[in-house]
Amino acid sequence: MTASLQQIFESHSVAVVGASKDSLKAGHQVVRTLLGVGYRGKIYPINRHEKEILGLPCYSSITEIQAPLDLIVISLPGKTVISVMQEAEQRGDVKGVVVLSAGFAETAIPENVELQRQLVEIARRSGIRVFGPNCIGIMNPDLRLVTGFHPGIELVPGNLGYVTQSGALGGALVTQALSQPKPMGFTRFGHVGNMCDVSNVELIEEYGNDPRIAVILVYLEGVKDGRAFMRVASQVAQKKPVLVLKVGRTEIGSKATLSHTGTLAGSDAVYSGAFKQCGVVRANTVHDLIAGAKAISMLTKPRGNRVCILTEAGGMGVISMDEVEVGGVLKLAPMSQATCEKLTALLPPMAMVCKPNGYVDMTAAAMPTEIGHALRLGLSDPNVDMVVLNSIPPTFKPALEVAQAIVAVVKEFDKPVVACFTVNQAMVETRQYLERNGIPTFDSPDYAVRALGILTQATFNSSHSLEDTPVAHHPILERAIAEGRHLLEPEALDFLSDNGVAVMPHVLARTRQDAQRAAKGMNCPVVLKIVSPQIIHKSNVGGVKINLHGEEAVGQGFDRLVNEVEHAAPEANIHGALVVPMAQPGTEFIIGMVRDPQFGPTIMFGMGGVFVELFQDVSFRIAPFDQEVALDMIKETKGYRVLQGMRGEEQKDRASLVDLLVRVSQIAVSYPHIKEIDLNPIRVYENGYSVLDARILLGTE
Repeated sequence: MTASLQQIFESHSVAVVGASKDSLKAGHQVVRTLLGVGYRGKIYPINRHEKEILGLPCYSSITEIQAPLDLIVISLPGKTVISVMQEAEQRGDVKGVVVLSAGFAETAIPENVELQRQLVEIARRSGIRVFGPNCIGIMNPDLRLVTGFHPGIELVPGNLGYVTQSGALGGALVTQALSQPKPMGFTRFGHVGNMCDVSNVELIEEYGNDPRIAVILVYLEGVKDGRAFMRVASQVAQKKPVLVLKVGRTEIGSKATLSHTGTLAGSDAVYSGAFKQCGVVRANTVHDLIAGAKAISMLTKPRGNRVCILTEAGGMGVISMDEVEVGGVLKLAPMSQATCEKLTALLPPMAMVCKPNGYVDMTAAAMPTEIGHALRLGLSDPNVDMVVLNSIPPTFKPALEVAQAIVAVVKEFDKPVVACFTVNQAMVETRQYLERNGIPTFDSPDYAVRALGILTQATFNSSHSLEDTPVAHHPILERAIAEGRHLLEPEALDFLSDNGVAVMPHVLARTRQDAQRAAKGMNCPVVLKIVSPQIIHKSNVGGVKINLHGEEAVGQGFDRLVNEVEHAAPEANIHGALVVPMAQPGTEFIIGMVRDPQFGPTIMFGMGGVFVELFQDVSFRIAPFDQEVALDMIKETKGYRVLQGMRGEEQKDRASLVDLLVRVSQIAVSYPHIKEIDLNPIRVYENGYSVLDARILLGTE
């Protein structure tokens, strides 16, 4: 029977294979750490050349241990790891193994990859769970269990759960959380390393089911199965916040990630879209991750995203205001006229009150009672959901007295309040007092605002799980697959129409006369577009003629089209020209689909035509999804403002665009042989839309 992760975290005996008297070796450090933190179980050093290590009797092999053995920590070269795994399998009582050693699949060296394969094979066969290779394993403060040796970590119990793909960075997160004025303890820590067995996704699921964990913090370099990650994360996020620090944001960072853990970092934009879709909150820095966890674990949930900035220093207030604007999550609270008038009467004449509304510069408000009353007025306003309080108490105004006044007021309300006091030794006691009384403090005003932003996202983010969709078949696709080619544009339009996408009338004209008859039937100016499997970007070879009206113009346009393409692309096999009505002017958008290596069919939306390359203002989500997710995609882009109507223009048909996005997402999962879809541009009108160009490329997943 396969051991559960909970059983491994609750291990009551640990064998350290590779234990050593040499203080510079990892095996020595693990034993020393277990002794130093006061591990509440049995420790068995394994070293065939020693009788004792750090006062503990040594064993030459785990087979010599007569008592039950729950967990093994291995700090030996790769081939020896396999031998230890075989011995563990023979014992039959080992539940988990932590492989500290590197030099496995992350090196991409064939023999090392094979060693990891053998390791996994034994683990699966025996039911032993493996953390790593190339990892420091786990920590459980309640049991005083540590399988690594990161410096400075204290086992302070708390409500955080850590999942990390970097041992050093994971340890740094823990130490930073512990270094807060009120140390933030944890319940579980898991470093997955190469993820040959236990994965980051599995740990997130485990933590989601642990009632002692209130916030899950994830350092993520990549996932092996993006859709499995989304299914788990969407379920967990409904119960508790999942905060993720995803690295590999740039091309250079992505390459570094690959060499570190052997995991693909993937497209950063796709990861961001997936996080939003499944309710995960993304933090961009280590400090933001800890700040967000701090706010979530200490504060009540806000009723909305309206924040009041109370500041004793103009510079700190400006920083707070900038962060509200840049962050895009919070907005300044529209305080009532009555509140603004009361604040004006309370504060000195030089104070800036409600300029702009929601911002109060309390400069020269020297007394704790004034600050307390100002805070009370802000929190009393029904339009205020939360408050950021910036304070730099001068020498004549004891900071602790200010903190006491703040605490007394905050306890009257059920609203989040965060405080930023200047960072120096004089503020240590004050910040400790505030945090012991449930008010998180931050080193700078931007961190305070971002912490509230993360708290707000965690409160209001909605999670959407991926639904299974049966595979569909279509004769147009099957014919193109059999012939080993992509869809021609007329085929793409017919296929889209059969799947509920509104397309323009279109005719494939193989001759000049065919084009003229088709144009006559449409009774409007037309566009001719070359149809050839070798030509994807038609305009590059003169393959598009627009605004043709009348029989003679259409005939001449057809001749010019064919002649120019034959000259520019003599190898192209020309099937004819697609005849479509000339579309009315309108706002252009793009909808695309690609198959991401981690997440599978992924949908892109943005401004279309030349703007998609110029602005790169696009959003991503993982298919399939519903109307709510589609609308979120649109709102993320600047195109949303265009759809709402700018400079007196009428609103565009947003609902039809939402429906189109949903239909493309359904097509993407229903037809796995479609490798890429490119609808660009799509013109959206006050009523309906027109797909001006459609490209569908085929291939295997």
